[in-house]
Amino acid sequence: MNRLGNTVTFYRRKDGALTGYRAEGHTGYAEAGEDIVCAAVSALTQATLNGLKNVLKAPVMFDIDDKAAILEARLAPEASEAQVTQAQLLLETLLEGLQAIERSYPRNVRIFFEERR
Repeated sequence: MNRLGNTVTFYRRKDGALTGYRAEGHTGYAEAGEDIVCAAVSALTQATLNGLKNVLKAPVMFDIDDKAAILEARLAPEASEAQVTQAQLLLETLLEGLQAIERSYPRNVRIFFEERR
Protein backbone atom coordinates (compact mmCIF):
# COMPACT_ATOMS: atom_id res chain seq x y z
CA MET A 1 0.00 0.00 0.00
CA ASN A 2 3.03 2.29 -0.04
CA ARG A 3 1.75 4.89 -2.50
CA LEU A 4 4.85 7.10 -2.67
CA GLY A 5 7.69 7.36 -0.19
CA ASN A 6 6.33 7.46 3.33
CA THR A 7 2.57 7.65 3.71
CA VAL A 8 0.64 8.60 6.80
CA THR A 9 -3.05 7.82 6.80
CA PHE A 10 -5.13 9.55 9.46
CA TYR A 11 -8.31 7.90 10.65
CA ARG A 12 -11.32 10.20 11.09
CA ARG A 13 -14.80 9.61 12.39
CA LYS A 14 -17.81 10.96 10.51
CA ASP A 15 -17.89 13.92 12.92
CA GLY A 16 -14.31 14.81 11.92
CA ALA A 17 -12.58 13.67 15.11
CA LEU A 18 -9.22 12.03 14.51
CA THR A 19 -8.98 8.57 16.04
CA GLY A 20 -5.54 7.37 14.93
CA TYR A 21 -2.99 7.05 12.17
CA ARG A 22 -0.82 4.63 10.22
CA ALA A 23 2.66 5.62 9.05
CA GLU A 24 4.08 3.30 6.44
CA GLY A 25 7.22 3.04 4.35
CA HIS A 26 10.54 4.81 4.13
CA THR A 27 10.75 8.35 2.83
CA GLY A 28 13.61 7.62 0.45
CA TYR A 29 15.14 11.04 1.06
CA ALA A 30 18.54 9.57 1.98
CA GLU A 31 20.22 6.32 2.96
CA ALA A 32 19.12 4.60 6.17
CA GLY A 33 20.73 6.32 9.13
CA GLU A 34 21.10 9.57 7.17
CA ASP A 35 17.44 10.22 6.32
CA ILE A 36 16.39 13.33 8.24
CA VAL A 37 12.88 13.25 6.76
CA CYS A 38 12.30 9.68 7.93
CA ALA A 39 13.71 10.56 11.35
CA ALA A 40 11.32 13.50 11.66
CA VAL A 41 8.28 11.43 10.72
CA SER A 42 9.33 8.65 13.10
CA ALA A 43 9.93 11.06 15.99
CA LEU A 44 6.54 12.72 15.56
CA THR A 45 4.55 9.51 15.20
CA GLN A 46 6.30 7.77 18.11
CA ALA A 47 5.97 10.81 20.38
CA THR A 48 2.26 10.98 19.60
CA LEU A 49 1.79 7.30 20.43
CA ASN A 50 3.65 7.82 23.71
CA GLY A 51 1.53 10.86 24.50
CA LEU A 52 -1.71 8.99 23.88
CA LYS A 53 -0.64 6.03 26.03
CA ASN A 54 1.46 7.56 28.77
CA VAL A 55 0.27 11.16 29.15
CA LEU A 56 -3.44 10.90 28.34
CA LYS A 57 -3.65 7.29 29.54
CA ALA A 58 -6.08 6.65 26.69
CA PRO A 59 -6.77 3.08 25.58
CA VAL A 60 -4.74 2.71 22.39
CA MET A 61 -4.36 -0.21 20.00
CA PHE A 62 -1.01 -0.04 18.24
CA ASP A 63 1.31 -2.05 16.07
CA ILE A 64 4.96 -1.36 15.32
CA ASP A 65 6.75 -3.35 12.62
CA ASP A 66 10.28 -2.02 12.20
CA LYS A 67 11.11 -4.38 9.35
CA ALA A 68 8.09 -3.29 7.28
CA ALA A 69 8.42 0.33 8.47
CA ILE A 70 4.90 0.56 9.90
CA LEU A 71 3.61 2.30 12.99
CA GLU A 72 -0.15 2.23 13.50
CA ALA A 73 -2.00 3.67 16.49
CA ARG A 74 -5.75 3.92 17.04
CA LEU A 75 -7.88 4.85 19.98
CA ALA A 76 -9.56 1.67 21.20
CA PRO A 77 -13.36 1.38 20.88
CA GLU A 78 -13.68 1.72 24.65
CA ALA A 79 -12.11 5.20 24.61
CA SER A 80 -14.51 7.66 26.19
CA GLU A 81 -15.64 10.80 24.39
CA ALA A 82 -13.55 12.79 26.86
CA GLN A 83 -10.47 10.77 25.86
CA VAL A 84 -11.27 11.25 22.17
CA THR A 85 -11.58 15.00 22.77
CA GLN A 86 -8.28 15.13 24.67
CA ALA A 87 -6.55 13.05 21.99
CA GLN A 88 -7.43 15.67 19.37
CA LEU A 89 -4.70 17.96 20.72
CA LEU A 90 -2.03 15.33 20.12
CA LEU A 91 -3.43 14.03 16.83
CA GLU A 92 -4.00 17.49 15.35
CA THR A 93 -0.49 18.51 16.42
CA LEU A 94 0.89 15.40 14.69
CA LEU A 95 -1.10 16.27 11.57
CA GLU A 96 0.20 19.86 11.59
CA GLY A 97 3.79 18.68 11.95
CA LEU A 98 3.49 16.11 9.20
CA GLN A 99 1.76 18.56 6.86
CA ALA A 100 4.72 20.91 7.29
CA ILE A 101 7.09 18.08 6.36
CA GLU A 102 4.86 17.13 3.41
CA ARG A 103 4.96 20.72 2.10
CA SER A 104 8.76 20.72 2.24
CA TYR A 105 9.25 17.15 0.95
CA PRO A 106 6.19 16.31 -1.19
CA ARG A 107 8.00 13.50 -3.02
CA ASN A 108 8.89 11.81 0.25
CA VAL A 109 5.86 12.19 2.54
CA ARG A 110 2.17 11.97 1.66
CA ILE A 111 -0.83 12.33 3.97
CA PHE A 112 -4.18 10.66 3.43
CA PHE A 113 -7.43 10.43 5.36
CA GLU A 114 -9.71 7.45 5.89
CA GLU A 115 -13.11 7.44 7.56
CA ARG A 116 -13.11 5.03 10.44
CA ARG A 117 -14.18 4.84 14.08
